[in-house]
Amino acid sequence: MKKLGVGFLTGCLALALATGALAEQKEQVNVYENNNLVRSVVFIEGRSEYFVDGNTPGVKMDAAPYISQDRTFVPVRFLGNALGVTNENIFWDTETSKAKLVLGSRSAELTIGKKELLAGSQATTMDVAPELKNARTYLPARFVAEALGYQVDFIDGLVVCYPEGTEKPDVSAMKQYLQEQQPQQGETYDLNGYTVPVKPKTEILIEDSPRSNIEMAITIIIPNRDVAKQCDEAEQILASKLGNDFAKQVVDVARTKTAQLVQLDKKFTGPNGETVRVISSYSGTRTSITIWSKGA
Repeated sequence: MKKLGVGFLTGCLALALATGALAEQKEQVNVYENNNLVRSVVFIEGRSEYFVDGNTPGVKMDAAPYISQDRTFVPVRFLGNALGVTNENIFWDTETSKAKLVLGSRSAELTIGKKELLAGSQATTMDVAPELKNARTYLPARFVAEALGYQVDFIDGLVVCYPEGTEKPDVSAMKQYLQEQQPQQGETYDLNGYTVPVKPKTEILIEDSPRSNIEMAITIIIPNRDVAKQCDEAEQILASKLGNDFAKQVVDVARTKTAQLVQLDKKFTGPNGETVRVISSYSGTRTSITIWSKGA
């Protein structure tokens, strides 16, 4: 991976096109004081902004983080910028599909589809791999942040990154801000023919920008949550397009996982030819119900 040469410039162009790096850069934040990390950064699944040191409103992004395989994925440029990496220190190699972020003396190098992270010269194995979604590169936030000198905690739905060796930041003011931003329950919108609540009654997660061949994706959270109520709400959403009987058949599979040490993987064919999959890994904390349109 080089800083100079035609190959590098081509790689930079590909990364720019994939991540919107040609846009005006207002997302970059200074996370250093006296050569030490001093800023905390918070990402939230499904929300197109991140928060630095708990300041509100947050910094806007043109894409939202999402959860896959129990990990939060963030677009590479926004993840790097939020953690203090300048665009000049975000590298992309088109031939190897490698992304590299450099922050001071630390670096994180990852390859699309591979579960290996190179933190400086130290190689470690991750439990997920970087992904391409809508022609953009997404990296698992925790692994990258830790490689660049952050501690990471998941607090009430917030992915909180803060300098290692420091106290966990107080996010209460930001949580209050987010609560005030929440829409009222009862409001709904149409998502590919499904009637979806703007504000779910339970902790279910609804992907609001599905990939091109996916009609709907609902995630049910297991630990310390009311799985039955989440399943009831998921069933109601699916029934709005797929009918009551089929929705119940699908969600009844999800209802069987009320503890982490259960594995699910079952496929259905929907009334309109959809492919529906209910999946949860053994020891996983989430159950996903994903619907692909006919022919996908």
